[in-house]
Amino acid sequence: MVVYVIDSPAIFLRKIHGKAVTVPEVADEVIDEESRLYFSLRNVRVEEAVEPYISRVIDTAKKTGDIHKLSVTDIKVLAKALELSDSVIVTDDYSIQNVARVLGIGVEAVTQPGISKAFKWVKICRGCGRRVDGDVCPVCGSEVILRRVKREKT
Repeated sequence: MVVYVIDSPAIFLRKIHGKAVTVPEVADEVIDEESRLYFSLRNVRVEEAVEPYISRVIDTAKKTGDIHKLSVTDIKVLAKALELSDSVIVTDDYSIQNVARVLGIGVEAVTQPGISKAFKWVKICRGCGRRVDGDVCPVCGSEVILRRVKREKT
């Protein structure tokens, strides 16, 4: 049976269906009364994400370059989906979708079209064009930007 791991847009836009689970950080984002009522009526289970799934998500996000775009909550949503067999993440977040695709986790978009390809991102110096790890180029001191370097069909 498919388990839907939901991100906050699924709650705010009333898109919860089937057996649903989320992490406490997503539940904490639900502050308006209508969304809280909807959340409780849908009987969404709230469960912590655990190791080693969190570490695996972080490692994968570093490889894809999405680590700088993911919040702690995003990482935990991915880790919970990775932990559960036969799960689908319900989100509009493209970075979550990208990492999920690489990890082999199903994704269902809420309102936006979902991604059709997985991308890899790297940090490139805006001044000299070198690949770097930090936010400022250690060679010329210029600002660093993210660039897509690889496309893979999903």
